Amino acid sequence: MTQAAAAPSVASNLILTKSKFLRLLTLFLFYLTQGVPIGVFLYAIPAWIAGNGAGVADTAWVVGIVMLPWALKLINGFVIDRYTFLPMGRRRIWVVGAQSLVAIVLLVGGAIGPTAQDLVFLAGLGFCANLAATFQDVAIDSLAIDIMPEDERAKAASIMFGAQILGIAGSTAMVGYLLEFTSFQTAMMAAATVPLAVAFFGIAIVEREGERRLPWSKGAAHPYNHSVKIDAWRLLLKQSFRALLVPLNLFLLPVLLMRAVPFGAFESFHPVLAQQIAGWTISEYTNLNSTAQFVSGVSGLFVGAWVVERLGAQRAMIMYAMIGIVLLLLMGLSPHLWANDTFLVVIFFASDLIATFIAIAMIPICMRMCHPAVAATQFTIYMATANLGRPIGAWVSGMTVGQGNPTWLYFACAASWAILLGILLAVRFPSENQTEHITAQGLPQGEGIAVRVN
Repeated sequence: MTQAAAAPSVASNLILTKSKFLRLLTLFLFYLTQGVPIGVFLYAIPAWIAGNGAGVADTAWVVGIVMLPWALKLINGFVIDRYTFLPMGRRRIWVVGAQSLVAIVLLVGGAIGPTAQDLVFLAGLGFCANLAATFQDVAIDSLAIDIMPEDERAKAASIMFGAQILGIAGSTAMVGYLLEFTSFQTAMMAAATVPLAVAFFGIAIVEREGERRLPWSKGAAHPYNHSVKIDAWRLLLKQSFRALLVPLNLFLLPVLLMRAVPFGAFESFHPVLAQQIAGWTISEYTNLNSTAQFVSGVSGLFVGAWVVERLGAQRAMIMYAMIGIVLLLLMGLSPHLWANDTFLVVIFFASDLIATFIAIAMIPICMRMCHPAVAATQFTIYMATANLGRPIGAWVSGMTVGQGNPTWLYFACAASWAILLGILLAVRFPSENQTEHITAQGLPQGEGIAVRVN
């Protein structure tokens, strides 16, 4: 067989619905690159500006602006569910386009080269990079809901957050080092390489058989995509809000909101704590942070799904919430240990582990409650609610630490998780995939064994 004849055979195998390995690899790669703008603008840049004299109010302001796209990404879900190019699949054109924009924003930032005092420009650059990342995030999440069977979803959740944490860890360490020892331009150019490479991977795959890889390629829309696409804003909004007004959703949303409050607070205060109280350098903080995130990411990949499968998603969240509350109270009650390197290392590692594991446990619950026709919108509302907790946490940091009461920050975060824990103990969320039942109801034979035709 000639090389030319073999090429179509290789390409025809890159179909997501036909390969479990390819589905999981796709989630891993795109979530890995989601971590790049997060690591750069929520960890490395705040550490860089704090190391150059910025206070808590400045870092909190930058973090809050950078996190806004993640809090407001519910708009993305409506847009992605409403508009797409079906010959390339329901989600892939959004995935590839947004992925490319992440790399472009980083390259533009590197070309301009701001200083550590250009807070408005840095915040705007971070906002744009993370805005592109949120569109990629919504598209890849809804793609996972479309193509992942129930028995892959716990593993998918662990890959999502494990890979994202690895991306955050790698970009934090690399960009933190380059900012300290080279230049902003070099750091941004290096950060752009991984998102750009993964964009080409996104071009090579397809969602379902017969679809196009590029708009000008040969192929056609799959019949499934035509059957679930909603072509009217009114119907999309109606179905989305109908799905969200289920009573269980009204309890799930505050759980998602409270989950992220401590992490937004940490992203604002911990760079200042590490450098201005503990006396660490920029690279010492970013290296420790990236190492903790790396350990959390690897643990999430190999342990997170296993714990969820053994305990169940809700029980796992309850366990992690209890541990998190203890850690927050310990930190609030021990300000005399904040300059102790060993104590801070333990707290940073434990915080990252809990953040990763509780997120992994949360994802299967959210996926189970999504309606297939509005999956991008509904799942995005869940994730946007979760991310809204981060700017709230940054605001809490400014209101407590900025007023000279840093211990109150940890007590306020512990109170937010106490609310989360109370709901998890009082409300029972679904333990199986509701989407499969909803979809089956629309089939001629309903659920159960298919009708035999002689």
